[in-house]
Amino acid sequence: MSSAAPSDARDSGSFGALYAEVAPTLAAWADLRTRGALRAYLEPADLVQEVVCRAFQKFPTFDPARGAFRRWIFGVANNILRETLAAAARPGAAAVRLEVSSGDLLDQLPDDVTSVSRRVARDEGFRAFVAKLKDLDDDERRLLIHRGLEGMDHAEVSAVLGISRDAAEKRWQRLLRRLEEMRPPADLFVR
Repeated sequence: MSSAAPSDARDSGSFGALYAEVAPTLAAWADLRTRGALRAYLEPADLVQEVVCRAFQKFPTFDPARGAFRRWIFGVANNILRETLAAAARPGAAAVRLEVSSGDLLDQLPDDVTSVSRRVARDEGFRAFVAKLKDLDDDERRLLIHRGLEGMDHAEVSAVLGISRDAAEKRWQRLLRRLEEMRPPADLFVR
């Protein structure tokens, strides 16, 4: 986690540094969230690009005193995903057009932000690890998304999954041991 002070947390350099810490996590999240039928409407790389563009645009609203950047950017990401799912559910929807990233904002992203995204996309070890995650069942995938990637605490995960807090914690510890055997990239998950 970054230790950016509130006074410097809103400049574009800080955005790039904070984004660099979560970029692999965001890429894994997008891959896991766009599986199945949704993949016909939305590619993970397009979702990541949209999240980065909108998060950069909204970065002046980020307040580190109110919470971690990881939680903030996944709030942005989940809002975009909800919008995308709503658009995909409309009658006759053949593909979803993500509007913000198709405009000038993409050109305004600092080089450090775009280079991080490119580096993550080209990392063969990372891509191979994410491909292994397809073997997770739906419950494990949801647990990984909410606890491991988005950083929800066990109480929040238990509410989302409809299980007890103790069950959420035990299932996470079991899944985390299994994931560690797959040799994940460092700092990909909240432990």
